[in-house]
Amino acid sequence: MSRRKRGASLSWRIAVRELRQGWGRFVLAALVIALAAGAGTAVDVLVRSAQITDARYAQWALGDAATARIQWFGNGPAQQTPRADTALGGGEDATLAEVTDMLDSLLPVDSERTAVRQAAVAIRSGTSLTDGVLAAEGLITDPLLSGLLTPWTGALPEQPGEASLSRALAERLNVTVGDTVEARIGEDDEFTSVQIVGVHENNPLAFDVALTDGTLIPEAPTLLSGPATVWFVDGADLSWSDVLAGNDAGFITMSRTVILDPPSATQVPIYLDGAAYEVDVTVGIVIVAVTVVSVGGTLIALLIGPVFAIGARRSRRDYALLRAQGAPAKTIRAIMLRSAGLVGLTGAVVGALTGMLAAIITVVTTTATGSIAYPTLTLPWLDVLGIVLGGTIVAVLSAWLPARRATRDDPVLALRGEQPEPAVSRRTRPILVAALLVASAATAALTLFTGQRLWLMVTGLSGTIGIVLALRPLLPFLGRLAGRLPLNARIAVRDATRRADRTAPAVTGVAAAIAFALCVAIVTATQYATASAAWALRAAPGTIMIYDGHYMASTGSENPFATSVQEGDAGGETSITTAQERQRLQDVIAEFVPETELVDVRMLSLEGDQFPRILIDPDKTCPAWADETETYNHYTDRPTGTGYPASAASQNCWIDKRLSDANSQSYWTTNDGGNIVVDDGRLIRALGLPGAEEAAQALEAGKIVLTRELDLWPDGTAHLGIMEDDHPAMAEWEQLIEDAQGQGVYENPPDPIENATVIAEAEVFDWPSAQWQAFIPESLLAEAPLSQNAPTAERVGLIATSDGLMDVQQLDQLRDRLLLLGVNDITQARGYANDGLATTLTTVTILAALIAFAATWGTSRLAIADMRQDLRVLSDVGASPRARRRIATALALTIGLLGALAGTLAGILLGTTAAAATASSDTIARDAWVLTVPWLPVAIIAVLIPVLTAAATWLQQRTGIDRGRAADNGIALNH
Repeated sequence: MSRRKRGASLSWRIAVRELRQGWGRFVLAALVIALAAGAGTAVDVLVRSAQITDARYAQWALGDAATARIQWFGNGPAQQTPRADTALGGGEDATLAEVTDMLDSLLPVDSERTAVRQAAVAIRSGTSLTDGVLAAEGLITDPLLSGLLTPWTGALPEQPGEASLSRALAERLNVTVGDTVEARIGEDDEFTSVQIVGVHENNPLAFDVALTDGTLIPEAPTLLSGPATVWFVDGADLSWSDVLAGNDAGFITMSRTVILDPPSATQVPIYLDGAAYEVDVTVGIVIVAVTVVSVGGTLIALLIGPVFAIGARRSRRDYALLRAQGAPAKTIRAIMLRSAGLVGLTGAVVGALTGMLAAIITVVTTTATGSIAYPTLTLPWLDVLGIVLGGTIVAVLSAWLPARRATRDDPVLALRGEQPEPAVSRRTRPILVAALLVASAATAALTLFTGQRLWLMVTGLSGTIGIVLALRPLLPFLGRLAGRLPLNARIAVRDATRRADRTAPAVTGVAAAIAFALCVAIVTATQYATASAAWALRAAPGTIMIYDGHYMASTGSENPFATSVQEGDAGGETSITTAQERQRLQDVIAEFVPETELVDVRMLSLEGDQFPRILIDPDKTCPAWADETETYNHYTDRPTGTGYPASAASQNCWIDKRLSDANSQSYWTTNDGGNIVVDDGRLIRALGLPGAEEAAQALEAGKIVLTRELDLWPDGTAHLGIMEDDHPAMAEWEQLIEDAQGQGVYENPPDPIENATVIAEAEVFDWPSAQWQAFIPESLLAEAPLSQNAPTAERVGLIATSDGLMDVQQLDQLRDRLLLLGVNDITQARGYANDGLATTLTTVTILAALIAFAATWGTSRLAIADMRQDLRVLSDVGASPRARRRIATALALTIGLLGALAGTLAGILLGTTAAAATASSDTIARDAWVLTVPWLPVAIIAVLIPVLTAAATWLQQRTGIDRGRAADNGIALNH
């Protein structure tokens, strides 16, 4: 055997022996790595399992047999994404026979197809009414639909009058196989009794109600005039070129081939700039990956680095003996690095396997309840391998500095037990800290100037390391304050100050642990807050919104959207015949919501072809995120830069609040789409939105209430335009579309003519809901020029005030009661709620807090174990066991509080920069990103973890000091 091999073999043997002898501290390092690897693996598996894979999407949309699913949107050209989860289309209507002939001409000759009709229906069971439920009727047992609906109990319907419900709907209605429910399509239709013969698994791309032909949904005379027809096709695969050919004829297609092998973004017309789209996606993935690796790796290194530093200090005498016997520095370094590698590999493997098992149990358990939160259990083995390798590499890197320091230690000083020289001199450390903090500030400024948010990772990491390094120079100041403390605490604090080489690594580990937990808490809280902010409240949560208002002896024919609160807008003129009937409505609602108040929702309508609009100052520039001028130039062959930047009043400025409001609840609106509310202050007060009282007072003072700053003119007024279409120009534009013969037309329609303008003082209240554009006082209707255009306040619905949300069953019961009075469309205003996202984010935060506690507790115990000699001296001079316990506890609390101080500052900095670096560029551009520091969890983590660590030290610290092997292992003093 060569000398090099013998040296390597010796290093491995000594490394393994060191692990055996100091297994306590190495178990701690392995535990920290295992917790991090386990949490990372579990989160990775859960996140990937929560994604809808191409195979799962195809199965949900098409079942097991169909190769495609096709729907016609009109005879105009259509566009779609490869999955058809976003589609645009429209055009003139046609009969089923005509559309079927077009479809047959597009499909391969040997294709087979079956059609189902789908519509939103209302389902009544007992005293509950649920509407907006998607139902399909046809030959549900056709082989082409195999696998689309999977029976959970019972069977799929085969006879007219039979139905199968999804598990979620059956649970909501509290029904099962053998029960009977009532169903109807339109508000004018009678309810039809349907027997439940089966309950099928939840499928978000299929139907909640499956019916057999002849049960409920009729065939419409034309395809766009009634229930939609959907074809399931089998035969030759449909390629992306086949899908695009169908788009030209108005068909939207879900093709199994395309879903499983999607085209590049540059081949998808609906992506206006496919190359830019692909770049954005790639950059986003890179930013997230770099953030996770850099932040996670740095914090884990800071977490376990102190373990190896304290271990190296405890093995200092052993290394000195090796050096005295002629062992070169590289041998010492090899021993430490190999020990660290073994610890890292063991911890990462155990953690990854444990995390994977926990994730598998979570997915299987959740799926068994009928949830679709995790569509497909995905085990990312490559990711797991990366986590294991990452844990091993981080462990080795964490041991590098302690190993380097051990090789430079003077063997004579080590054998005498004298303090080693600091790794960083007293003069060098302040310079290094200052340099890191300057780098942090400089990269933050660079981000502001360049907009490249990847620099923020340097900001966060350099600032974090600088904060941690700044702790050691502060220890002498802490020692000076110790004189005011009780005796035991004074001894502990002064010992921490005197033995900075032991205290500093322990504090670093605690700081890294708390910074890790706070970073995760801030990132997850910001993600949820940003998603929540995009959901704009219509009114105070719990407010009952009655859309159609046809509640007494009304046919309801004026409201074509009332079949579903989830489809389209709700409008139509309200019919109120007597005060007694209105009181009956209020009495019914009051049974569910005591002390409710009914308030009308009225909107401005003008006579004839005229319509009202809130006008924007044309001198205002369109926000960059909403400016579509260059897209318009591209598709209309105009030179680049033409009309850029657009005026905020331009049609190329896409600032409609519906584009930014994610609230999917229905809208009140008038036929002309003006969306301008007439109010005397009662509605605004009843809505209960922020600043409602001040807004009501502004209305009572004769001012217009605006809901965004963009609509306010520089002189503090609002301009209400009385508009009319430019009919000759509109006729030319319509002729342009007709001449295109189904090809895309990208010219904007002509701007309307401004016949007159009402100018009034205005106040702005930031209500981002797309429902509310402006509120005008009723007195304005009697003033010229508005009074000269026959203005009316058209009642489009009502609201009923409420103090809180009802659960879904209570709302269904109220809906059923109101149906008896003719009300067909109600819901409750609610805020953003995403249980799946909330659960995932909460779980991640709790895991991070547990990792932080484990690391804090373990690091403190190592520091106390290293204090063993000092405690023995105290014992020899007569210190009581109780006093020694108090000293150890005070030391743990001192380390914990110092680490908490640095960790809190570092965690807030790192969490803020990580959240900003990984945020969507579009979200930041629209000023829709909401940085959120959850101060209560931050305070709890920062205070509770050190306190719990001290409490655990007190409880587990035994009254005697074991001089035996357990103490030598460096576990704790309580063995």
